[in-house]
Amino acid sequence: MLLASLVLNATLGWSWADPIAALVIAAIAVKEGRDAWQGKGCCAPTAAAVPSADAMTDTCGCGPGCDCCI
Repeated sequence: MLLASLVLNATLGWSWADPIAALVIAAIAVKEGRDAWQGKGCCAPTAAAVPSADAMTDTCGCGPGCDCCI
């Protein structure tokens, strides 16, 4: 996004492309931060959660359906 706005600014003189790209990047950062705050960012186990031998976990200790360790 940033590279595209720089190219538009350099080639076509669209100086408004840089602030628009900054707003888009800020919106994405806010969404990612909100997801991480709510625990949606990764399913990594907490320090207190030690996987037991009978639990179905993968090598990083995540439960079924987790794709953050791939």
